[in-house]
Amino acid sequence: MEIYIILGILVIVFVLFAAGGKKRTSTKKKGKAAEQYYKTVTYGKKSGLKGMQGEDIIQEKLSELSQNYTVFNDVYVKVNGHSVQIDHVIISVYGIFVIETKNYTGSIYGTDDAEYWSKYIHGNEYKFRNPLKQNYYHVKSLQDILCLPGKVFIPIVVFTDNVDIRCETREFVIYVNQLKSTVCGFRNPVLSPAMVNYAVNKLNTSLILDKDREKKHADSINQYITEKNNLINQGICPRCKSKLIERNGRYGRFLGCSNYPQCTFTKEL
Repeated sequence: MEIYIILGILVIVFVLFAAGGKKRTSTKKKGKAAEQYYKTVTYGKKSGLKGMQGEDIIQEKLSELSQNYTVFNDVYVKVNGHSVQIDHVIISVYGIFVIETKNYTGSIYGTDDAEYWSKYIHGNEYKFRNPLKQNYYHVKSLQDILCLPGKVFIPIVVFTDNVDIRCETREFVIYVNQLKSTVCGFRNPVLSPAMVNYAVNKLNTSLILDKDREKKHADSINQYITEKNNLINQGICPRCKSKLIERNGRYGRFLGCSNYPQCTFTKEL
């Protein structure tokens, strides 16, 4: 009798040990609404591991939106002979959200009108192009493609959560964890369902799908920089082609567009 009891205990211990040693895998799936919504269009990969990580984080956040939004990721289009790359575009009746992603660390300082922003890390300062102006160009490019008024576009600059944002801006400069609430905070329709369908189809047919689009984009950027510098050297604003004027500013002398405030282009001297 005691032998059967001991054998029974050993069997129970073995079963419990085997169950505990199994690798657990998640079987959680997206709900029906999420599956219907996720009309994501993704083409190409970002260059650089940090960029890819930032893109993936944003893409995951955008997948949490409802079926009322259509998301395009890593968008390449051509406008006025130049290639334009946009991190994310969201089309909805509430507007067209144009998102520029930055995967940085450290403390970020910047203003709306500055040509460059600063990143401070470990006591060192690093300059980078003002992402608001970068995204402004993206908005204008989409406006040209879609032939829609500027008021329906909402530009957003998103930093991953490992930075300290200390910017003074009128535009949206936010953390990743604020993205969904910022997008969903727009509740007044500005586009009809028919216009949304038009915008989605138009952007879809305007995408550059070449396998070497990243190289062509890099070549296009180099060409644009050369043309931009040539215009500046001639005293012409590269953004609106107005005259550039030398001005005094808070941080010294700079070139500013004579068409200010309609055009906010500046260049430090």
